[in-house]
Amino acid sequence: MKLSLLELSLGTALALASFAPGPDEVRYAPEKGLEVTRTCETSGEFELESESVTVDGEERLDPAKKSSGSLSIEEKFVVSDELVAVRSDRPGKVARTFRQLHQQQTFSGTGPDGEVMEQTQKLTCDLEGKRVVFTWNADDERFDAQAAADQKLDAELLDGLDEDMDLRAFLPDKPVAKGDSWDVEPAAFHAVLWPGGRLPFHDADKDEPDEIEHEMNAAFYASLDGDAKVTYTGQREEDGVKVFVLHVKADLSRTGESVASSEYTSEHGGAPGAKTKVEFTTQGEGDLLWSVEHAHLISLTLEGQAAVTEGISYEWQGQSVEQVRKFSGKTRYSFAVERAD
Repeated sequence: MKLSLLELSLGTALALASFAPGPDEVRYAPEKGLEVTRTCETSGEFELESESVTVDGEERLDPAKKSSGSLSIEEKFVVSDELVAVRSDRPGKVARTFRQLHQQQTFSGTGPDGEVMEQTQKLTCDLEGKRVVFTWNADDERFDAQAAADQKLDAELLDGLDEDMDLRAFLPDKPVAKGDSWDVEPAAFHAVLWPGGRLPFHDADKDEPDEIEHEMNAAFYASLDGDAKVTYTGQREEDGVKVFVLHVKADLSRTGESVASSEYTSEHGGAPGAKTKVEFTTQGEGDLLWSVEHAHLISLTLEGQAAVTEGISYEWQGQSVEQVRKFSGKTRYSFAVERAD
């Protein structure tokens, strides 16, 4: 008995469908007791694009005399995490040791009269070498941070810490097929721009964070805004590990403002009441790799363009003075996770 062409076509289609891969479930589900080391690095290289100084609205810089300058930013955080307890969609308890916490900013350039300027700011954090435990608080739906049993830490060191360094907010809320996309909230990037939270960094030669820098950092965190999309591009092998690949693309902004008090300027100099405003914009994209077998973050790399606008305005001898500098350049954010086993 001969099969019709229609029957053959239908049979072939059903056979192919039976071998077609279904949607993938990219989810957080690591095993209890997991120990990992996380290395988070940020770098930025910026060039001075424009500079302005106005007094009562009149430009005072000579356009024939231009300044030049570059701004370099680098960060490196290394932490060790132990997953003490795990829930269905998040950890139940995480013990974190801050192994290395490093920040540095360097500005170098030439002034309008040819004078050479160079300044390096090295920052340190008193959490380095310390161990903190994050415990999920189901009633308040948050993680509570406290010093490990063998540690004694000031409350100020724990304020602003975030548990999530797995970037769970980037994951889809349902199984996905290759090519599927979804939006993520700007707040998801808190974990990228502030790994581990708003850590209390301060100048290496001082005992506590600068008042204005601390205030500005909190404002940047709170004002983070923009658009971001994640696209699932399928599976691949990376260094012998099978991973889900999530392509991340984002356009973000954040703004910080602060007003210098008379107490601050008496100690640090400057005009009382001086208002500082800084704006960051970042456009970046890259791949987030998620372990197929172990269901946790493997790595993230984001690269792109960024711009920084710094402005300060104040009253001086009855006149309104405003200074503005704009920088543009490139930034790179990277996360790498290494399992203890």
